[in-house]
Amino acid sequence: MMYDKLPRRLRRFLARYPANSKATAIRAELGTASVPRASTLERVIAVQCVEDPFYVGLFSAICQQMRVANGATGELVVIRSVINGAVGCGWLRRLARSAIGVIVSAQWVRAFREAGRRVAYRSLSLARPAGDIVDWFRSRAIWRHERLNPDISKVQILNVQVGDLIIDSYLRFRPSPRLDMADPFVLWLIWQAHRDIRRARAYFRTRRPKLYLTSYSTYVDHGIAVRVALQEGVRVRSFGNFTQFGKELSSSDWFHTPATTNYKSVFETLDRQDERRAEAEQQLRVRLSGGIDPATSYMRASAYAGEGGPPPDATGAVVVFLHDFYDSPHVYDELIFPDFWTWTCFTIDTLQQQGRKFFVKPHPNQIQLSDAVLGQLREKYPALPLLSANVSNARLAAAGMICGVTVYGTVGHELAYLGIPTIACAKHPHHSFDFCRTARTLEQYTEYLRTAEALPISKEQMRHQALEFYYMHNLHGDADTLSLRSRFIDFWRACNGSDVPDAIVVRKFRELCDSPGFKALTARLP
Repeated sequence: MMYDKLPRRLRRFLARYPANSKATAIRAELGTASVPRASTLERVIAVQCVEDPFYVGLFSAICQQMRVANGATGELVVIRSVINGAVGCGWLRRLARSAIGVIVSAQWVRAFREAGRRVAYRSLSLARPAGDIVDWFRSRAIWRHERLNPDISKVQILNVQVGDLIIDSYLRFRPSPRLDMADPFVLWLIWQAHRDIRRARAYFRTRRPKLYLTSYSTYVDHGIAVRVALQEGVRVRSFGNFTQFGKELSSSDWFHTPATTNYKSVFETLDRQDERRAEAEQQLRVRLSGGIDPATSYMRASAYAGEGGPPPDATGAVVVFLHDFYDSPHVYDELIFPDFWTWTCFTIDTLQQQGRKFFVKPHPNQIQLSDAVLGQLREKYPALPLLSANVSNARLAAAGMICGVTVYGTVGHELAYLGIPTIACAKHPHHSFDFCRTARTLEQYTEYLRTAEALPISKEQMRHQALEFYYMHNLHGDADTLSLRSRFIDFWRACNGSDVPDAIVVRKFRELCDSPGFKALTARLP
């Protein structure tokens, strides 16, 4: 490994270098507990080395519990690479992505010492230079072959689907609102994908860990290890959503986003359905009145909080709800567009051609870079009817809008509760319900926009189904499961709050580890 080749004095310096004050506090808390090994039989689990104090605590605690239960030994998959080491393409960013990344990742390897004392493999490594050179020429050939492909999301490398991961990584790390296949940065992404597949396959095929713990499953850095592990028969658990703690992934569902296919059928088997809808309605009203309910605790601002001035005359209008252009569009399956920019332009063009009255509303929690993209949209469409992001969605519904358009947003069930249908174009969280029409092809999407005023079910049924979705997504489960979810969110908030004292972070971490649901889940892990 590259780190092992460094001079001894430099390695000693790196061993003292702190990763993060919160990570350091969590690591100290982990070190206070004596964790005996239950047996001498080696039971290996692979752990993603995520440069985030939240995952330092979470994965380390899981590994400690598994070590007590069955003597499991953790090994770290270090995902820092020539791609995700920095955002941007200037020379400083290229330097950050170079071998200097070893210095940064070393401190996080140290922070993860309670999860794993051995490195499984590193995405950034010069251990096999000959293979990397071969990968470069293979990548160049693929790049040239796919340069005219408008959507590479299904492209495979070495029998692993990576096209969607490459698109999402390009949007984030380039950064860019749309994929440009002619950009040499795409070649670097393809090359890193080649290298990661080869390293992951060598590890998971020979070492064969019992389990792989990962944060997310999108982007090249997260997704390739997940997909290769599943191919090699390794069980994978993801901790990348607030709804399903430790979701088990599979070759048919490798997305870290919640599995919602059975929501409608499961709700139909429950008793006291009116009471459950009423419980959901109580919390959903908090969101619609401008509050942040537990289900949207990750959001900085509510789509229902601001006034944004008087609402426009939305009578008979379609409202297109934009996404953050730099967010990952492929966190759900069956997306019929390569990126959010392409979806936005196709939707605007179609609505204009149809002579449809419409408005476009920016995402209330988009990053600052998306402001410049809105400027590009105004240049492309000078008469674009662009709303303020602060206009409440509830006021738009009251102002006469007839339909909302999204890729996979939560606005789907929110508008359904208000009696407004939606149109989507990916396998979104609501796809088992009837209040949102989901297009599977561009032709079907165009037809849905043409018939935007159509109600798929009655307004009363939409309202009921919206509450059923909300209940299943946020309130369904036993007391231990709901408590675990709440403590999971509390710990995440503490780790991601800039002004949260380290002592509070440690307390929230300990509350999570002490919860019965957490102990029950770790006991079920292989």
